[in-house]
Amino acid sequence: MLSGYGDRSIAYGIVNAGPQGFKLIAMLEAEGCTRSIVLSVAESGIEAQFSRVHLPVDHLGNEDPRREPFTLVESYPSLLGRLLGASNSRVLLGYMLVCIESSQPFDFLVVGGLYDAGGRPAPLASTVLEPGTGTSYLRTTISTTSCAKSKCSGCAIIPLWLLEDIAPPGVYRLVLNLYIPGSDRPIAVYEHNVYIRLLSYGDIGVAAIVAGLGVLVLPLLARISDSKRLAYMALTGASLTALSRLIGGVVFRLSSVLGPFDWIVYGPITSGLYYGLLAACLAATGEPMVAAGAVLVEWLLSSLILGSGNLVLSAFWAFTTLFVVAAATYAARVTDLRLLPVYFAAAKALDSYVDINIYAYAYRLYYAGWYIAVYSAGMALYALLGSAAVTRMVSSRARS
Repeated sequence: MLSGYGDRSIAYGIVNAGPQGFKLIAMLEAEGCTRSIVLSVAESGIEAQFSRVHLPVDHLGNEDPRREPFTLVESYPSLLGRLLGASNSRVLLGYMLVCIESSQPFDFLVVGGLYDAGGRPAPLASTVLEPGTGTSYLRTTISTTSCAKSKCSGCAIIPLWLLEDIAPPGVYRLVLNLYIPGSDRPIAVYEHNVYIRLLSYGDIGVAAIVAGLGVLVLPLLARISDSKRLAYMALTGASLTALSRLIGGVVFRLSSVLGPFDWIVYGPITSGLYYGLLAACLAATGEPMVAAGAVLVEWLLSSLILGSGNLVLSAFWAFTTLFVVAAATYAARVTDLRLLPVYFAAAKALDSYVDINIYAYAYRLYYAGWYIAVYSAGMALYALLGSAAVTRMVSSRARS
């Protein structure tokens, strides 16, 4: 029964259903009058197919080449969250882009789901559950309203919601069926493997350990009492703040047109010149802890005065940089200061690796392994070139 406005209602039924079409018999009752209408609906003859399916994408349907295709990321609820009674269900794992092509403009229905090796549905859904069973599935309507020549196309961005505390990691089969509304036979089927990966504590564990080691540097910094060294520390820290937050911030926004490879543009400033300033600080003072302390000053100025967004994340990043800079400068002093660029390159590689893993863990991202390697190597190269230029300049002045 389809109810209308006021006292109007429509009773309907389907007879003579078959592959050649069906008849829709409707009875309209309004204001005491009854009228029956018999409609013969023939087969539509519409041709349609899936033209593109991809996940994950952002909310605008844009792909991120840093992300592993057809990979969703899951993580265990935090212990603190469980103690506080928080639930990890109804988490948005990402978005899926689905595009179709048809022979004429039409509104199509897409229904599907994710299934494990045993055919059981994964606890993921777009917006609804199957009536009566609670089974999760994906469902949306796509209109092919954009037409060119003999083809019409349309796309939809489907949010993928996690319905339970955790989706077991593994390989799932994505199955999408394309229907003409009212038909029980799909006119097109799309299948593809989808990987659900569990964020382990391996990479984030390494990242947390490195950041934790940075805290151990603080007592060594507290021993610095010489006014000249403190002045160098403050001056270098202020210079790093201006470089990375002000100048680097402007360049970062301009470089956003490169998408995931924006670091190619801002890297020479936030890595090359950054480590060049630290090399100059070490050359001027000869004290590794002064250069490391400049990193702490930069974080304090950025976070407590300028503001840096997420204070916890910025603290992890700052203490990571603090540790690697302290280790690199100390290693250069006890071996050979001419090797400082090499130590700084290794330090920046580890720093970048830790930074990106902390960021990925915090925001439930799964970056491709090649991207993490290229990013870390690229930033390390910038640190090598920047610190090498300063070291060479200092050496030439010392000889003259």
